[in-house]
Amino acid sequence: MNRESFRELLVFSLLVAFGVAGRWADHAWNFTPLTAVTALGAFYFRSWLPAILLPSAVLVASDLMLPAHDSLPVLLSVHAMAIVPLVLSRRARGSEGWRRAACWGLCGVLPATAFFLATNFAVWASKSLYAPTLAGLLDCYAAGLPFYRTMLAGDVCFVSLMTACFAAAELLQPRSISQRAAK
Repeated sequence: MNRESFRELLVFSLLVAFGVAGRWADHAWNFTPLTAVTALGAFYFRSWLPAILLPSAVLVASDLMLPAHDSLPVLLSVHAMAIVPLVLSRRARGSEGWRRAACWGLCGVLPATAFFLATNFAVWASKSLYAPTLAGLLDCYAAGLPFYRTMLAGDVCFVSLMTACFAAAELLQPRSISQRAAK
């Protein structure tokens, strides 16, 4: 294994460990580093494969110790929405200046919003807890607002922390990290 492959494996493993630990921590619901881990991984890795595998690895590993999802549609919606920060961060990878900053800013807000809309719709569509009416759907979204609020706060907090750490690392080693992101 060459040095670059070893570094990528190490970064992948550390991001998975941080993501899993963040989901296992005793925290307010959905205040986790999953979005930040996914975004940083998508920005860091040249290849799409580790970037795509990263959120799946975090979710699969952490789900081993967490309560099961309510249904298969809910599980699938959670995994699908974990890809949103990946797309935004890959866009940031190819951008500079304010466009990159805008992509990172969207990483703090858009994934939580998409997650809230998609997963609550999946809950409503797959469970009998809410009436299969527009009023039932609105009730489901209203019940999800506290989770949305904490996920939004967690995403903003962790994405800010991760981008600040990445920026600090870039200042300390401008050649290797900047060249990596440019590829």
